[in-house]
Amino acid sequence: MPVFPSKIDNRLALLVGAAIVVPFVLGAYLWNTSQSAALTAMGAGLFTAALVGLLAVPCRYTLNDDHLLIRSGVIRQKIFYRDIDRIEPSSNPFSAPAMSLQRVLITYRDGFQLVSPNEREEFMRLLRERAAAARAG
Repeated sequence: MPVFPSKIDNRLALLVGAAIVVPFVLGAYLWNTSQSAALTAMGAGLFTAALVGLLAVPCRYTLNDDHLLIRSGVIRQKIFYRDIDRIEPSSNPFSAPAMSLQRVLITYRDGFQLVSPNEREEFMRLLRERAAAARAG
């Protein structure tokens, strides 16, 4: 059962890292001026870190026997191969369980999903094979 971790764009990692670190730096700077403001800033950094940890880590895509399992933190989604209509490269910036803009658009019976596997071409090849086999069988 192949597992594909999400590709991580350096810019996105830097942005998320800054959203966590900057409030702590601001809190340290404000500590002697206003401890309540410093604690509020540090709380924002802690909240952001917890949110990222809960919703984005780990981010991976597993090709199981009859379905694709998308995991992004505590969120899990199954897409059955038989329901997949189309698989194509994308750079759509919509919110998705993906840490890169080098994405794959998966269109299926109930809608669509964007993912960003580290090995995009191999992921698409295997997913297409499994979807075709599921529709044929």
